[in-house]
Amino acid sequence: MSQCLCDQKRTLKIMYLPKHFHTDDQPQIQAFLQQNYFGLLLSSKPELLYSPLPFLFDWQEQRLTAYCHLARNNPQLKQLDQQQVQVVIMGPHAFVAADCYDEAHAVSTWNYSLVELKGTAFTLSTEQTLDLVRRQEGFSAPDLQQAAEYQQKLVHAICGVRIDVSSWLGKMKLSQNKSAAQRQKVGDYLQATEQPQSVWQLMQQLKLYHADGAHP
Repeated sequence: MSQCLCDQKRTLKIMYLPKHFHTDDQPQIQAFLQQNYFGLLLSSKPELLYSPLPFLFDWQEQRLTAYCHLARNNPQLKQLDQQQVQVVIMGPHAFVAADCYDEAHAVSTWNYSLVELKGTAFTLSTEQTLDLVRRQEGFSAPDLQQAAEYQQKLVHAICGVRIDVSSWLGKMKLSQNKSAAQRQKVGDYLQATEQPQSVWQLMQQLKLYHADGAHP
């Protein structure tokens, strides 16, 4: 798990990971990735680049393969084939107030969860990309059927990527280093205060959508 992705100019290193927040348990990682599959694809040759993308994860016993697709005019695509890459998938996160800990010198913190994957990327052919698009669509919107003609046009604008994952690592910073009583207070606090923002709420905030159906 201490593997680095390196070249002479750039280095992608493993995250800071205190022991009590570490997990490499496969069932836990697998369950996390079933619920959270949007993240960053990072590559480092010849320069550090990243793209925010939805991923499709395929588990075969203890082997994990990740799939995604990029626009063909995305400059990162040129540095992916047969190269080492890193994927970071963020999960739930929330502010935790200092008074949850009942300690004189406690400070407010942030609880969060993420999984880091490392592996080798391979670009896919047009037919493989088309198959990937259909699989991703079937996973996210099984009732949506796009016309075959549209799908054929789509794959000329995008390129699929397969990542053969060589290692995975989870960081679940969820107050594990606190007492059971403190964790109970944290959970109660989050249950009362946590307000995760959804995409439609952000669209509404930016005046791109009106929940009441009114249009300016």
